[in-house]
Parts: sequence; structure tokens; C-alpha cells
Amino acid sequence: MKLQWKSVSAEQEKRNSRLRDYRSLIEKDVNRTDRNNRFYEGIDNPGLALLHDILMTYCMYDFDLGYVQGMSDLLSPILFVMENEVDAFWCFVSFMDQMNFEEQMQGMKTQLVQLSSLLRLLDLTFWNYLESQDSGFLYFCFRWLLIRFKRELSFQDVLRLWEVMWTGLPCENFHLLILRGRSFNSDLICLFFYDLFSTSTSCR
Repeated sequence: MKLQWKSVSAEQEKRNSRLRDYRSLIEKDVNRTDRNNRFYEGIDNPGLALLHDILMTYCMYDFDLGYVQGMSDLLSPILFVMENEVDAFWCFVSFMDQMNFEEQMQGMKTQLVQLSSLLRLLDLTFWNYLESQDSGFLYFCFRWLLIRFKRELSFQDVLRLWEVMWTGLPCENFHLLILRGRSFNSDLICLFFYDLFSTSTSCR
């Protein structure tokens, strides 16, 4: 797959507007992704080259989706940990399969509805306040969900948080409870999500 985009000539790319647009977006985002991290800092950093190449290869892997802003944020910690292009690519593919980057964003809309239901149950006063301010749809949480708090937390905290979330415990929608910002014991979390989101949540 990497050879596919590597072998595209400048003339061919001129006639492929989607590939040209993907490359342009990737180059812009890569150049501003985690530049303070030692793995990506400086000019002509090999980490940046790997970040760019993996994202371009992913475009060939899923050309319909291609590149969407935010993907560089999701790939960066994976590449930092794996330190290997092939391993990082396939980990990223698996991660993207769980995310909500589809064109209609239906998965994201579902999670916002679930989060609203959770907030209404646990903090009705705050939920009513948001409703009174025309913020009941929780669109301000969109980025938090889309890139899993990547820009809200320090890099090391993101690594710790993602490792916990990737276990799938206590349930697949645990990140919604993190958004809520309240601590519960694991049994209560599983019971709550099983009752409320039984069609999409599997607690183990």
C-alpha cells in the first residue's frame, strides 16, 4: 500500500484531486502535531516522516475515508509507543475501526446522545442548565470524543488513559464516564451501561 502512493507521479497526482487533497491535509497536520515531544521535535525529524508515511498509507488502505483532521493526533501516541512503522500502521488501523470518522458521523451522534442520557441521570441540575443555554446536545464535547482527550491532557496522561480505555473495562463506553468526571465502582459502571446502552456496550 505504501508503494501505491509512493509510485504516484506528480503528473498522475495532478489528475487525482482526492489524493492531492489528502496529502495536503496530512502535510499541514503532521507539521503541527506534538512538535514539543522529543519523538517529533526539530526539523527533518524521522518521527515526522513516519507519521506522514503511515497516514498516507492509511489513505490507500481506506481511500473512501482517506484522511480526516484529527487522525494525526490519534496516530502520534501509537507511533511513539511502537517505534515501528508497520506495527504502528496496523495498530492505527485497528484503532480507527473503533472510532467515529465515518462521513455521517452516526457513531459520534450516538455517543453524544448516550452522554446526554448519562448526564441527565447523574446530574439533572447541570443537564437542565445546559438545556437552558441551548447546549443540551453537548457539541462542545465533540473534540473530546473524536480524538479521545488528546488535546486536553498531557502526552503522558493520554498514554495512561488510552491504555486503560483499550482494555474495554469496565465497559466499552467508559470514556463517557470519564467525560462525566465522576468516580463510580466498576460494578455500578457495568450495571449502568448494561441497562442504558445494552445494544452497544459489552461489560466484561
